Amino acid sequence: MKYRLAGKVIRILIIVGCALMVWWYADSRIVNIGSITGTIFFLCIGLVAAFFDEISGVMKRLRRNKKARYITNGIFGVLGALGLYLIVVSCLMTAYSLRPAPEGSTVVVLGCQVNGSNPSMMLNRRIEAAADYLLEHPDSKCIVSGGKGKNENISEAECMYRELVARGVPPERIYKEDASSNTDENIRFSGEIIKREGLPKELAIVTDGFHQFRAAMAAEKYGYICGAVSASTPTFLLANFATREIIAVTAGFFFP
Repeated sequence: MKYRLAGKVIRILIIVGCALMVWWYADSRIVNIGSITGTIFFLCIGLVAAFFDEISGVMKRLRRNKKARYITNGIFGVLGALGLYLIVVSCLMTAYSLRPAPEGSTVVVLGCQVNGSNPSMMLNRRIEAAADYLLEHPDSKCIVSGGKGKNENISEAECMYRELVARGVPPERIYKEDASSNTDENIRFSGEIIKREGLPKELAIVTDGFHQFRAAMAAEKYGYICGAVSASTPTFLLANFATREIIAVTAGFFFP
């Protein structure tokens, strides 16, 4: 009886947790691969918890058949591996977001959406983190990296440049890289400026914490030593964009 009660309590907690996660994705009010994948993932877990007894009964009947037992064992193995993979990648993303930047680094600020000519909420937080770091390290030079996307009146680099200057960063300390359209290009094209201007090859990468792992993988691919200057992601967007980032990291493993 105690075990049944404990199992029921655990299932209720899982259902409530999954419902909160689905609400968290919905609260971002952004529909993308992150919100869709996360919502489906936690809906499935919640449904399994809600109908655990029925599903368990079906599985027991299926596993009486030898072939079905092999198939279900394979499914459980894949799901277990997937769960372990998600935990490992999440831990790596967290660890890389906390790595300190080397002393004397070149600051590389990675772009994000510009609304017309103004920074989006996430870009504004990256700009604030970069400005704080640059003002605390007056000898550091900075590269603002990001091209002009759809519905953007100016490039992300130009937007960041204007905002950093407005926050008191001297313009002669800032270089603009305005041709990139993704993380790999951010680092690669910024590297051309580093080489041309003789800037330090140690990087202080400014981006959201969840993005630091993928940015570091790109930096290390091109031979740079890097650390993180992590911007704070708005809480209501974190689940959405962190899930999307896990998908992007996974795609990077298969399509480097």
